[in-house]
Amino acid sequence: MARLLTVLGFCCWLLASVVAQETPKTPGTTKEDEDVLKIGPKDPYTGGDPDLMAAAGVVAYGPFPWADFKTTANVDTVLGERRILWMETAHFRIGLSLKSAPWPESSEKRKALQEEIKLLRKKLPKVPEKPKKLDPWIRMHLYAQRLEACYRDLQSLLGVTDADFPAKGKNPREGAYLGMPDKFLVLLFQKKADLARYADRFCGMKDDTSLRWYHDKTFQLVFAVAAEGLEGFDEAGLHGHVIYAVMHNLVNGYNGFYYQLPLWFDEGLAHWYSRKVPSDVVNVQILDSEAVAEDKQSNWPVKVRRRAQHEGAFFPFETMAKWDKFAEMGYHAHSQSWSRIDYLMQLDREKLGLMLRKLKDLPPPVGGEKPAGEVAVMAQKLLIELFELDAATFDQKWREWVLKTYPKK
Repeated sequence: MARLLTVLGFCCWLLASVVAQETPKTPGTTKEDEDVLKIGPKDPYTGGDPDLMAAAGVVAYGPFPWADFKTTANVDTVLGERRILWMETAHFRIGLSLKSAPWPESSEKRKALQEEIKLLRKKLPKVPEKPKKLDPWIRMHLYAQRLEACYRDLQSLLGVTDADFPAKGKNPREGAYLGMPDKFLVLLFQKKADLARYADRFCGMKDDTSLRWYHDKTFQLVFAVAAEGLEGFDEAGLHGHVIYAVMHNLVNGYNGFYYQLPLWFDEGLAHWYSRKVPSDVVNVQILDSEAVAEDKQSNWPVKVRRRAQHEGAFFPFETMAKWDKFAEMGYHAHSQSWSRIDYLMQLDREKLGLMLRKLKDLPPPVGGEKPAGEVAVMAQKLLIELFELDAATFDQKWREWVLKTYPKK
């Protein structure tokens, strides 16, 4: 358009006037919104073509139902029209306002992203083979691909398929989505202010960085994050954080969100899947009492090994089994929870899936929450029943495996 100005000012003024009418300035927008506003709500990689949408796993674009009998239009009314892209897949509804992202600098991250783009191009040939940057719609398709892969990962662990969840009603344990009656929800915001407004208006809480919430009117779990709030997180870091949080929601939603799983188990599983993403950051709140070098934080195998080789330097399982306050779990608690799951995964993945199924098949609590201790005791019984691991044996066998498997440096 700048070149047109030098040729014919009046025609350019007319064209600019038409464009301004088509893309009105939304109140409250900033430079961070420009990429989404510029690319617009129409997906350029499917163009709304039913065959391309089906190939890419796109069920629908917004507006569509959201949570607690609200729709995406209600969210748009609060946060601003045209500021969020909306997509529905087989198991998720996704809202995204992320700006364009550059390619990662490290070769490992670039290679991983290139493989994702390659897989995406098999479904959507219009996506460039090597895009100069990841525009908002490419990022939307990548996250849709990642989320559905995450869902399949959990189904594989559980040994189930969609056919195992015929929709029988509108309550948990009766629904088509791992037993939940409606799809899982994901909101990927660029700005903290957007997450804060969503949290306040639709969840009745205060948060501007990252949240998981249970919309109890329609029995749906939402994960929402503001990239701006994750200081030091690049695209790979955000990707890993999304997998960590969404796996939490899938595991907790499976067969109904009725009670809390043991923290070591729940956190360990979420970390195990998220750490498949090559990243330099960790999804952990490091305690003030913990000193961990920033450039070494992501090297969990080495960190765990150094603790496991010394008596009194690691958490015995009897201690881990009693954890029930997330805020009290620091770096070493999370890394060792991940490692316990890592050990059980290689020991017998099928039995670990069975353990999760049995933990989530306990009767729903009547007249209140199920005591955390009851679920923790059940987990300990299952470790003995399925793996022949009482607490002391678990500690011994895990330490032997860690010292044999994880590198020294």
